Parts: sequence; C-alpha cells; structure tokens
Amino acid sequence: MIRNAVHEDLDAILAIENSCFPRPWSRKSFENELFKVKSDFMVYECDGEVAGYIVFWYILDEAELAVIAVADKFRRKGIASRLITHCVEKHEEIEIIHLEVEKINLSAVAMYEKMGFKPNGQIKDYYGDGRHALRMSCLRTDYRGDEHA
Repeated sequence: MIRNAVHEDLDAILAIENSCFPRPWSRKSFENELFKVKSDFMVYECDGEVAGYIVFWYILDEAELAVIAVADKFRRKGIASRLITHCVEKHEEIEIIHLEVEKINLSAVAMYEKMGFKPNGQIKDYYGDGRHALRMSCLRTDYRGDEHA
C-alpha cells in the first residue's frame, strides 16, 4: 500500500536511509518534507512495515526524484518503480522528471532506463569523494511506468 508518510514513520525511514546511503538525509530533512507543499513524501507499506519511501518534488511541469530507497529485505519486488509511477501518475502536469543516481548502482540505473530515463550528465563527487552521480531525465511521453522496471 502506498500512502503519505507521517511523523511516526520517520524511525523506519531513517533506518532504511542509513542502510542505503553513505551520506544519509537527516531526521530534520525528512521532517521538513512532511510539511512541504510541492513535495510528495510517500511510503510503501507491507504488512504494517515501511518497506520503502520516496520524496518527489514538483513545480510547474518539472519534477525531481529527490530520494528513494527500499529496505533490503523488500528489494527486487518492484516497490521503487511503483512509488515512482504513483507520483508521476498523480501529477498530470509533469512533462519531465529528473533524478541523480550513483553511477556504480547498476541495478538502479537499469531500472530507471527500463522506465524510460536517459542519462544526460554526471555530477562529480556527488555521493562523496570519487562517488559520482549520473544525472538522468525522462520526458513524460517516454515514461514507461512500473510495468517495465
């Protein structure tokens, strides 16, 4: 089930965040997302447990996938792609979606490519010294949704 994140989800979200990223978002960063107007902060819940989450920013006709993560035991079940599709389908006004992904995260890069995202640049040291980000974007007309991920 996909639903809006609530304050009570933050401990679970932070546990996933800390296990997934070398430079994780802070509790305060996630708390701020709970109140932003142009932000979807969603969780994917399995049997009462937060399995993954997404922060999806949007303004006018553009969107940015700010952060997405899935708990290790729930990976490879399509949760990340369902979260993305949920946010994209919720906002018909969006014409282009941007994201950054660690260049060496080949499984995530492959998932994004299957959904229609294309690499369009690199950000040096984005994830720390020597850990570069791949910048990817997808036009809505090219978006293939979660059935292809």
